Amino acid sequence: MQSCIKDIWTFDYSSCNGMPRTFPFFADGYPGILFHQTDGGLYLNDKQKLSTIFLYGQTVRPIELVAKGNASLTVLVLYPHVIKYLFGINASELTDDCIDLITLSGSTERLFLERLNELTTREEKISLLQDYLEYLLQYRKTKPDHSLEYAVTEILRSGGAVELRLLQKQVFITERTMERRFERHVGVSPKLFARICRFRSSLQLMKSNTSKRLGNIAFEAGYADQPHFVRNFKEFTGLSPIEFLHRFASKPGLTY
Repeated sequence: MQSCIKDIWTFDYSSCNGMPRTFPFFADGYPGILFHQTDGGLYLNDKQKLSTIFLYGQTVRPIELVAKGNASLTVLVLYPHVIKYLFGINASELTDDCIDLITLSGSTERLFLERLNELTTREEKISLLQDYLEYLLQYRKTKPDHSLEYAVTEILRSGGAVELRLLQKQVFITERTMERRFERHVGVSPKLFARICRFRSSLQLMKSNTSKRLGNIAFEAGYADQPHFVRNFKEFTGLSPIEFLHRFASKPGLTY
């Protein structure tokens, strides 16, 4: 199971006077499974009502999930390469998208998922979701691609700074073959995946030290210069780094 699940997140929100709660999501390189119980539903960008449990792919464009009324969310964050391996569908089909997991599942798998609403504790729900993934592992639909898994791990480990041509040589595949495998198993190209990982590295640096200059953050995250960093940041958030911190950070913004 450790080979599939990176993290487990839980959110509980008690609505005040029926006020909705907005959860912003940005590119992080990881797909996942989200199960929610909300009084008035969970909406994508306050427009599209989402199913109770869904599988989502790579998030490239910034999105907002809006919970209306009291809400309880459980998220299983999956490793980037496991969608094709576990569910038998091309990960590119879910990039910036999601699919109802019950609709996607077979009859036996649906029995796991339909029990979720009967459970009362967070621990029971997480345990059932883990059992569901364990079942999928036993009857997985696609063989693992160890070369791709190695490439993904190296890009994550380096924060997107690894030299892709060198990586191709290490796994003995051509640039085009690597692109096809990434599109099929990860959902985005190797270059885009590396940019996402570099963005996440810069975001972690910003969160850990909001007084650090942007030029220093750009250098530590592996960007060629500060303008390159700012362009990449706006690509994934729609905001400049300063605007982002003013909106989301609990501490004062950065200085130049």
